[in-house]
Amino acid sequence: MKTLRFKLTVSYLLVTFITFILIGIFANSVLENQFEKYVVNNLNRKNAEIVTTLEDRYVAWGKKWDVSGIENIGMSALGDGLIIRVSEENKNVLWDAMKHNSGMCAELLQRMAENMKNQNGGFHGGYTEKNYLITENGKTVGSVAIGYYGPYFYTENDISFLSTLNKMLIIAAAIAGILSFGLGTYMAGRLSDPISRVIRAADQISKGNYQDRIKEKSTTSEIVELTQTINRLAETLGKQELLRKRMTADVAHELRTPIANLQSHLEAMIDGIWSPDEERLKSCHDEAVRLAKIVGDMETLARYDGENVTLQKESFELSGLVRKISLGFQKQFQEKKITFQLQESEQILLADPDKVVQILVNIISNALKYTGEGGRVEVTVTGDPDKVRVQVTDSGIGISEEDLPFIFERFYRADKSRSRATGGSGIGLAIAKSLTEAHGGQLSVNSRSGEGSTFVMELPREGK
Repeated sequence: MKTLRFKLTVSYLLVTFITFILIGIFANSVLENQFEKYVVNNLNRKNAEIVTTLEDRYVAWGKKWDVSGIENIGMSALGDGLIIRVSEENKNVLWDAMKHNSGMCAELLQRMAENMKNQNGGFHGGYTEKNYLITENGKTVGSVAIGYYGPYFYTENDISFLSTLNKMLIIAAAIAGILSFGLGTYMAGRLSDPISRVIRAADQISKGNYQDRIKEKSTTSEIVELTQTINRLAETLGKQELLRKRMTADVAHELRTPIANLQSHLEAMIDGIWSPDEERLKSCHDEAVRLAKIVGDMETLARYDGENVTLQKESFELSGLVRKISLGFQKQFQEKKITFQLQESEQILLADPDKVVQILVNIISNALKYTGEGGRVEVTVTGDPDKVRVQVTDSGIGISEEDLPFIFERFYRADKSRSRATGGSGIGLAIAKSLTEAHGGQLSVNSRSGEGSTFVMELPREGK
């Protein structure tokens, strides 16, 4: 199986190779077009120079033509690939390169044709001639016809320049290819190594090893986000596994005591050690009721954890509801000599009042259980245009930093002794959170060990 690094390297090189080919074709096309313009301009410049030279020589020769001087100019032009024919103003030909040396001119045109064909197989050209007037003080004194292989031609120097330029492009492409191979291999490693590490970490997670973490650094934001996500997944699954094991132990603990009591009582009565009188039967009944309550709480939580929680929503005033709930706890607060204070403001809410009652009963009863005698519990009802808020603050034992992240988990109780004097099955807060989220709200807690706790229920005013 090809590795990810190999595939990335090949892909990178393929893309780079295609890119260099396209850039090379484009650069070659642009350079040839620019060089063609240069050749044409240079040809026009040479033609103009020949005309200017003939005009200057005419004056230097005493304003008359010198055939030998014209011949020198014509032979020099042949060296540049130009064939000239000079005539007087009356059209009388003074000197014609074609007649003077037809063999050389034919050879010149043949060589130019071969050069252009070798350079560009699709090039179409032939003998081209341009006529220019020769003047002196605005008076025409003659004319010159300049012929060449056209529409333009490359000299040996031009072809040598183009060949050198193409070789330099090939060398540059080869160097760039080598550098690209090294860079591609490096970049492929930078991309594939973290991904391979993520694959190994995910494999470890699938095997139940949640302690493995990806520590490799990367400068690619997507890779960083991927590794962080896998690390968070491992951490979350590790916590869930820990909670699962703890929940199993907690459920076993909750069920063990009533079952053991019920079993021992029944065995004692079966063995004749105890007589099945009313008191002992009532004790067995109490243990059965406790078991039924635990099972009922688990069924309730399972129902509320589902996505199909049915809410019977209606519009009601929240402060009045909180006041009624508080009155139900009044006797218990008085018995523990707990100071209770309610700060309220009128808040209209669209929600299921029965479910809201269940949430608040769980929160307030939790504050009552964990606040000692002489303590204080304060309930505040506030709101804003979008949501309403109920805050329950107590001066109780608080929650340690270690327990705080798990306080809403089922069967989780910060009271490690699981004393039944301070709590039930440990499901109440889990139910409260599920019902709050079913309304589209949020239930949060802020607490420190020994300094009390603050639970805040926030619900959307118009429902979710």
